[in-house]
Amino acid sequence: MSRNHEEDRRQQAIQLYEQETGFNEIVRTLRCSRSWLSKWLARYREYGREGLSSRSTAPRRVWRKTPERIVAAILAVRDELQAHATRRAVFAGIGAEVIHWELMQRQGSHVPSIATIGRILKRQGRTDKPKPVPSGGSSPYPAPQVQRSGDLHQTDIVGPRHLKGVNGAIRFYSFHTIDVAGRMVHASQSPDKRTISLCRHLVAAWSVLGVPRISQLDNEMSATGGGRYRYSISQLIRLHLLLGIHVVFVPQGEPGRNATVESFNHLWQQRVLRRHTCPDLPRLRRTSDRFLQYYHYRKPHRALAGHEQGSRFPGVLRDACWERLRHLPEHFRLTNYTDDRGNLTLPIARGKVSFIRKVDSNGRIEVNGASYFIRRKLERHYVVATIEPHRKRLIVTDEGKRIKTFPFPILQRTISPLL
Repeated sequence: MSRNHEEDRRQQAIQLYEQETGFNEIVRTLRCSRSWLSKWLARYREYGREGLSSRSTAPRRVWRKTPERIVAAILAVRDELQAHATRRAVFAGIGAEVIHWELMQRQGSHVPSIATIGRILKRQGRTDKPKPVPSGGSSPYPAPQVQRSGDLHQTDIVGPRHLKGVNGAIRFYSFHTIDVAGRMVHASQSPDKRTISLCRHLVAAWSVLGVPRISQLDNEMSATGGGRYRYSISQLIRLHLLLGIHVVFVPQGEPGRNATVESFNHLWQQRVLRRHTCPDLPRLRRTSDRFLQYYHYRKPHRALAGHEQGSRFPGVLRDACWERLRHLPEHFRLTNYTDDRGNLTLPIARGKVSFIRKVDSNGRIEVNGASYFIRRKLERHYVVATIEPHRKRLIVTDEGKRIKTFPFPILQRTISPLL
């Protein structure tokens, strides 16, 4: 029923009432309910014919509306963080979590929730663009299981990047390793991305983060060895095997499978490279270390919940679980495995090396530079190809079930891992 027709019925009811038509007769004439007629007769007696107009059903007062002074404080803090107006804001972001934390430090109480701050920023048009979600394959992705700190580390290389030095551009790479569950990070910068440089970074990272159960990387040549020899084992893989770490390589062309470290890469470049002018690598390393100190102990991480992990700060969480983490052997040094020319000569230890691969249209996968036929019907399926050096074989599994086994003859003798 239209609004105009409804108001006409009310006027008609009042007109019959003024003509001294009985209550029951009006109900029968208009075919209305007794409660409806009672309502509008009462409204007419109190307000006259002006009372017959429809009133807004919106509440006169929104009790849960955030006060304007709080909204103003939220926007002011965001502007302050964006302008880097304080020393604490040098590395800070401008999202809802950071604003919530900053307000807690200043006010202590009556601070809106992170979700409320996010809605206020969205209404005010002060939010960042949403991040793209990586597309998946046609079968379940065999991601390593992560429950607590030390289960899985992800490592990636940012670069090459360049600094504006006094004598021209300085080329460098930044190595990042993150504990996926605890979000603790180790970062180091190098003028090259040679295998030995990456190995030095990892040893330094494991001395800070603990030795992981699984280490995940992409297919960078310095990590895999480039697949120049079908049955070769790169020095970086040997380093993992020697320390009892299961190394896993994600599928080619799918960096999003290392999403946790990729997210940190973006944050590090945004807060370190784009905000600070560093004329040389030593200055960049000092700036990066300052950022990591902020990231670990002064930036509450959105992926950490205090009631579950015990703290929202990666550094505090790492410190609390340090005793139960695995650690490098006391006398372990890379220099003990370096020849006179500075090249690594690590032995091959027993363990596992896994390559997550997507089967192509010909039913094949590529591992260590060689092609292996699996099954054509598994096209677009993710499979895991695992090398077991001590058994000299490569095992392919699909959703946990073994489907193929290939020989992987390694001439070098294998030893027991140090851990």
